[in-house]
Amino acid sequence: MAVTLPTQTIDLSCGPVAYRRGGSGSPLILIHGWRGTSNHWQETLSSLADLREVHALDLPGHGDTPARQDPLTPEGLAALTLEYADRAGLDEFDLMGHSFGVVVAINLASGQPRRVRRLVLSSLGLVRNDLEHYALLHTHSAWNLALSWWRPWLMLTRPWAGMGWPWQDWLSANPMLSRAIAAPFLRQWPLDPGLVREGVRDFLTTDPLSALEIAVSANSARFKAAIDGVRAPVLLLSGDRDPIAPVSAVEALGQRLSDCRTVFLMDCGHLPMVEWPEVFHAQVRNFLEAEEAISVGVHPS
Repeated sequence: MAVTLPTQTIDLSCGPVAYRRGGSGSPLILIHGWRGTSNHWQETLSSLADLREVHALDLPGHGDTPARQDPLTPEGLAALTLEYADRAGLDEFDLMGHSFGVVVAINLASGQPRRVRRLVLSSLGLVRNDLEHYALLHTHSAWNLALSWWRPWLMLTRPWAGMGWPWQDWLSANPMLSRAIAAPFLRQWPLDPGLVREGVRDFLTTDPLSALEIAVSANSARFKAAIDGVRAPVLLLSGDRDPIAPVSAVEALGQRLSDCRTVFLMDCGHLPMVEWPEVFHAQVRNFLEAEEAISVGVHPS
């Protein structure tokens, strides 16, 4: 079982940011996904502690980092991550993103090719054809319009956000309800039921406006342009039964990247670092340690 590291806080120009830090060696920065937190990376912090000095951030409105007044965008969150690296004294670093964290990581790697050495990207794909691209553009426009209407009202609810924590705690602590909430994301259930409970609580306590802004900005057409700017070697590591990032979409992303090795964990859903932690971290370790080719299609045993 992973050793749980507490969050610390660093003051950046945009406000306080919570993070977890552990291990020693060359730095590795971890960026969680939509409605996630640095808590999702507890096993990663422990598994790679002998290989990397690992830094896991809580994005604004998630975990212990307070929500921001300004809208959240992938470009803005990439700048936040870069400022964290500057303040932590990280000149060059490896970068790992999960789900929406992939969008942030790609934006950062594209804009800072001399500082990002290697990328591990998990559980995100790309539109696969012109029809999906057309639908994405129109969906993004519609959601942007809706967000412009809802943003002022959701801002007003922030002072009362903590009032909902008792029922959110109750929901996450109820085994049947927490499993029902987590079921769409998981193919394999972790041995420790506390991981499900904590993940569901993180999901429920995310600031609603922050979650909405991230969901809308993740579909931006600018993402493709950022992908083309990535020069670092990439390990694309996802589950073959991920309902959010299907195999064909992940393969489309891999084909777009100039130096990419794609690995699918068999019978795995959207959270491979939680579902198959040993296999996931073995693949990450191999990629960070060596240049050898990584086999495609790894079945946990």
